[in-house]
Amino acid sequence: MSEKTPKNNSLSDTVTLQSQIGTICIPREVYSFVKWLTNSGYAVWFVGGIIRDGLLGKNPKDWDIATTAPSEVVIKSPFKAIPVGIRFGVIHVVVGNDVVEVVSIPESTKVGTIDADLERRDFTINAMALSFPEGKLIDRYGGRRDLKAGRIKAVRDPDARFREDPVRILRAARFVSTYGFKIAAETRKAMKRNAEALKTSPIERIRDEMFRLLPGDNVVAAVDILRSAGALSQFFPEILEGWRKKQNEFHKFDIYRHILLSVSFAPPRLRVRLAALFHDIAKPRVRVKRGNRYRFFGHDKESEKLAREILERWRVNHDLIEQVCRLVKNHMVYDIQKWSDAAIRRLIARVGEDLIEDFIELVRADRLAHGFGTDSLVEVENLRKRVHEQLNQRPPLKTTDLAVNGHDVMRILAIPQGPEVGRILRFLHAHVVDHPQDNNREKLIELMLKLRPAPAANR
Repeated sequence: MSEKTPKNNSLSDTVTLQSQIGTICIPREVYSFVKWLTNSGYAVWFVGGIIRDGLLGKNPKDWDIATTAPSEVVIKSPFKAIPVGIRFGVIHVVVGNDVVEVVSIPESTKVGTIDADLERRDFTINAMALSFPEGKLIDRYGGRRDLKAGRIKAVRDPDARFREDPVRILRAARFVSTYGFKIAAETRKAMKRNAEALKTSPIERIRDEMFRLLPGDNVVAAVDILRSAGALSQFFPEILEGWRKKQNEFHKFDIYRHILLSVSFAPPRLRVRLAALFHDIAKPRVRVKRGNRYRFFGHDKESEKLAREILERWRVNHDLIEQVCRLVKNHMVYDIQKWSDAAIRRLIARVGEDLIEDFIELVRADRLAHGFGTDSLVEVENLRKRVHEQLNQRPPLKTTDLAVNGHDVMRILAIPQGPEVGRILRFLHAHVVDHPQDNNREKLIELMLKLRPAPAANR
């Protein structure tokens, strides 16, 4: 493996290495760390996604290495080390803007070889290694062949691989979603045999795999594989409630299929795809039949509640939960041509200017997933046009956009700090959303004085 520093300024922070799989551009800090290991007398191999992505002609995103250096050596290195899985010999080393996952090959194994690491990896396409600095490809299990065939196949015994780590079931589905690969028959059968073990897997790891799966181009196939394998029932049973649940004449597909298609039609941004995943999640629970038609009264509000419950169970960060739930709660918009400009402003205020583009994309994905072509998109594009027209006029969309603030309210009305101040500000804001021309101090003070609390009656 020959090395050189590229002259291109855009790559000045990388070192280019030539290997049997082609040229690899390694971040300079990552290169410094692996070079330190080899200079210290230890063998080093690049493993996993680096080789897989390199063979697919993609730039590597994850930097994983295996080394004969013991964990204690890595921890005491000049680089910042975080022992995330020390009993398994897994350490994260922070180098510049990258994190290198380091696996130490135990001394009890064949020291100086990579076989001990590769035989325990999940799939053949991940069980390849490149020696450093020679650049020799090591492929004991046909990973390059399976990669070329677009096949996900467990290394050696698929049941053993999933027993070691059931979350690999989701990882297999993730590769279906992101690469469009097929899962080998025996591997897929083993996924089904071992799916129940996901009940005891850390929900954070399951969540992270789902979050990496959802933006993929083949998300419908990937989620359906998890359903047929019995994996969804272990951590996301709510989505199965819509399986084969018919809707009405406005929908070509059942609730489950409609949800998955909505996800696939949404842009590949996690926030909006999560909103698509949850926008109709409570429909099976509110479904009633009126005459010959199924109805879903209040499903938007109930879906928002259920989405919050699930996302909290998955331990998703608070801000993302709030954003997704805001999108879900407001997704039912129809007859836009009948809306006033004030109604459009109220919608933007409810959703938030920061989310309005994702909101429009959610509505668009929902309409496409009805299954009747693109005719309904005329209304969505009309909504987009009208929203942008209003945003260009910079209307007061938040209470902080008012020409008065809480201190003004307390001073002018002679009231103490408390809930009453917030109530008055919200009233004023609702007024100026409908009447933007009134957002000036004189008019707002006039309105404020009309809201002055009445004096307490003598007792």
